[in-house]
Amino acid sequence: MGDAAHATTPFQGAGAGQAIEDALVLSELLGRVQCLRDLEPALAAYDTVRRPRTQRVVQTSRDAMKLFAFTDGKVNGNAEKWNKAWNGRMDWIWDINLEVHVADAFEIFDQKVRTRIFAKAGYI
Repeated sequence: MGDAAHATTPFQGAGAGQAIEDALVLSELLGRVQCLRDLEPALAAYDTVRRPRTQRVVQTSRDAMKLFAFTDGKVNGNAEKWNKAWNGRMDWIWDINLEVHVADAFEIFDQKVRTRIFAKAGYI
């Protein structure tokens, strides 16, 4: 969970929040599992919903590391440029609607389960 699961650096300061988001989405999906065959769609839905966000955290954390070390090639120790580069970079992390995030995961899970059921019945 969190930065341990997503191999990110700590410079975005988002690891604990990512762990909570991961736990929320995964626990909600696992709550929908009714049989062993539902585990794969649940884990696939989790990965589909979470991966883009967590990969963005990985990248922005690396970018933040470069900002802190003044090695990004743009700031070059200029405080005004640094502030401009830093301001707002956490907004997208803080401003997520987790209810929508979970609903998206449910939609993917339900679609995968329906596809499996229809395929087994010979409709696909």
